[in-house]
Amino acid sequence: MQTPNKKERIKILFVDDDEAFLKSAKQCLNLHGNYEINSASSVDEALEMMTQKETDIIICDIQMPMKNGFEFLKTLRKNNNNIPFIVFTVTEDKEKVLKAFTLGANGFVGKSGDPETVFSTLQRCIDKSVKNI
Repeated sequence: MQTPNKKERIKILFVDDDEAFLKSAKQCLNLHGNYEINSASSVDEALEMMTQKETDIIICDIQMPMKNGFEFLKTLRKNNNNIPFIVFTVTEDKEKVLKAFTLGANGFVGKSGDPETVFSTLQRCIDKSVKNI
């Protein structure tokens, strides 16, 4: 993994089981930054994609069937993969926020609220996390 410079697109792996949301989220993110976004609808698909495509940062929902976002994060950190990881989910439950950071997340952004505010916050979190590699 390389640290992108200002002209390079940040390579995002966006993981969420809601494919309609993924499509609209990709459009919103592309309005806010210079990103190359690949998406996966499951943790297993994301892990497979990571073997095939370079990824600078992962954005992941928590609640998904089969394996959830916390399990994904645990797997990465257990394998000494320190790729920046942002939890992007509906809940902003303090226990889940604490768990995300305890497991090694670089950021936690709630999906609820005004889309302009939500995606601006996510964009700032992405840029900050990638710059701090």
